[in-house]
Amino acid sequence: MQIEKLAKENFLKILQKSLTLTQALEESALDQGDLCRFLIEDKTFQKNFDKIINLKLELALLESALKSKAAGILSFSLINRLPKKYNKTKKEEKLSNTNATPTKIIYFEEGTFSEDKNV
Repeated sequence: MQIEKLAKENFLKILQKSLTLTQALEESALDQGDLCRFLIEDKTFQKNFDKIINLKLELALLESALKSKAAGILSFSLINRLPKKYNKTKKEEKLSNTNATPTKIIYFEEGTFSEDKNV
């Protein structure tokens, strides 16, 4: 377990500095299968991995938008990729719609109407 913990820490440090995921895997000598297993089994590792990847995506989007002088692309991309961080209206929408849950299912079939009251 200690070896696995060190492998995870080493990979995350290398991932922060690497240009690509493939490069990080090669430099850390971590097998792709092990990475997948770590992501599935270890929620803390998954959160740290996601933070690094999201930061890299934000930087890539920013660089791309600045090069193309298209702020709209940057805004659209960040809001859709990271709504919790960049889109306050989606947060507010989610909170206001928490009570909007279906209470029953209604089926329509060729001019007939019936309700399934077991739902």
